[in-house]
Amino acid sequence: MLLKKIKLNNIRSYENHEVEFNPGSTLLSGDIGSGKTSILLAIEFAFFGLQPGQRGASLLRNGETSGGGTMEFFVEGNDVIIEKGSY
Repeated sequence: MLLKKIKLNNIRSYENHEVEFNPGSTLLSGDIGSGKTSILLAIEFAFFGLQPGQRGASLLRNGETSGGGTMEFFVEGNDVIIEKGSY
């Protein structure tokens, strides 16, 4: 599986943001609070939904009532798109 792109809409610190991943390894680096964990949580949410005991509001940007994301990846010769959340 090759993760190609993730789009975030009102997810934690991201109002409307797109991250593209190049083939190979990716390193997320930055200062504390820069959004590294938000990207990982969005990927987890796209694959697995909310975890037991997790509230949907914990993923939303402060003050927002809806949000979501789109993840694009390539697996076994096919492009796959997963959309989660409300828009």
